[in-house]
Amino acid sequence: MLSATEIIVDHAKKTKFEDIPKEVVEKTKFLLLDALGIAIASTTLPVSNQVKEMVFRILGIQSRDLTNRFDSGCTVIGEKNIMPITQAALINGSLIHSLDYDDTHTKSVIHNCAPLVPSALSGAELFQASAKDFLKSIILGFEFQIRIGLVAPGSFHARGFHMTSIAGTFGSSLVFGLLGNFSHKAIVSALGICGSMTSGLFEYLEDGSPVKVVHPGWASQSGIVASLLANEGFGGPSSILEGRFGLYNSHIHGESFDVGILTSQLGEKWETLDIAYKPYPCGHVIHAFLDAAKRIYSSDNYSVNSIKSIKCIAAKGAIDLVLDPLDAKKIPRSSYDAKFSLPYCIASILVRGTCNVEDFSDEAINDSEVLKVASLVDYEEDPSQDFPNFFPGSVEIIFDSGDRAIEHEKFQRGCLENPMSENDIRKKFMDNSTMVFDQEIAQQLFDNVMGLEESKNVNSLTEMLKF
Repeated sequence: MLSATEIIVDHAKKTKFEDIPKEVVEKTKFLLLDALGIAIASTTLPVSNQVKEMVFRILGIQSRDLTNRFDSGCTVIGEKNIMPITQAALINGSLIHSLDYDDTHTKSVIHNCAPLVPSALSGAELFQASAKDFLKSIILGFEFQIRIGLVAPGSFHARGFHMTSIAGTFGSSLVFGLLGNFSHKAIVSALGICGSMTSGLFEYLEDGSPVKVVHPGWASQSGIVASLLANEGFGGPSSILEGRFGLYNSHIHGESFDVGILTSQLGEKWETLDIAYKPYPCGHVIHAFLDAAKRIYSSDNYSVNSIKSIKCIAAKGAIDLVLDPLDAKKIPRSSYDAKFSLPYCIASILVRGTCNVEDFSDEAINDSEVLKVASLVDYEEDPSQDFPNFFPGSVEIIFDSGDRAIEHEKFQRGCLENPMSENDIRKKFMDNSTMVFDQEIAQQLFDNVMGLEESKNVNSLTEMLKF
């Protein structure tokens, strides 16, 4: 009997670009565009420099002294010179996730581009793969890593594991192996090796540490390492997912899960189409509350100075991530901590009318007016909400006059049931990329990505990412 990884690799190796529906390819290009825009904006953040400086130390070189250092390597977004493939993937994955603005497949609770796009960029450059193979590998990686999460949705998160960095390690390895045209045996072995390289914990929520930023980069790097090791003949267990000591039995032992989902409807049901974009650069479970609050903010006779109390009605899964412990969430300890604070984010909407990239600066998170409104937030658990299939939210505000405003949002904006338009996604990309580029260059990058399948390879794209 074939293992899950053997079936998945067999399917991936046989899939041709022409087998993939056009709407899946189009969605993938928009997801790639979204990820690259976020990464470009992230190059302006201090955390970007911290990750890069760490890599420079590992490489034993002075800061940014990369000129002619390496005969071969891959593009690092925001650097003019190439770096070794694994370090490039580590940095690029961290950049895509730095703002917590990147996509999420809601039901599997996985950020998809952050661990896969860096591996695809490195693989496509290293092996000079075609642009179509580049896109195909990303899509097949999406379909694999999403199914890893769908086997037990929410179960890993409930135990403190970050599913993006766990599933992303496997996804990255598959992507890289496909682009390198590695053998079926080598890719299966690589996925077996990945099981010993998965990592990522949610303990960052306890003090607002930004360590989650590097989770996807580490996953991307680890997947590449596993692939290269296996391609040298090193073995890994084919039963790594469903086996006695495999991923599920080791991480969520005692819970029910259906490993048949891993191989269910491959090539028929395209989970890529269900990947959701983010309209706000903060935890995805916060977004529905923000849209609900924005409707109250935009209503007639609204006055922030008249707010008496704010109640967020939420599922337990959302409470655990962004509302508990409530006193700590009301006063973010860092800009990254603020991204997982529903009291802060909703207060930003109610005071400023925005919750954008600039609303998470050190100055912004210490705004006394915003913190005053955040102090008025309380919550109520609603076990009837369809979480984690969706990330719903309801907001109830009582004013000094006794008037009450209530708004509900069943589906977070950006998902299939409440989609962002192509114009919304383009605007988000332009807003992010023009933090570094002028409008003309940003538009050229947009056009390059949207016409990618017509290109011979990704070289023109990666050249634009060197700045």
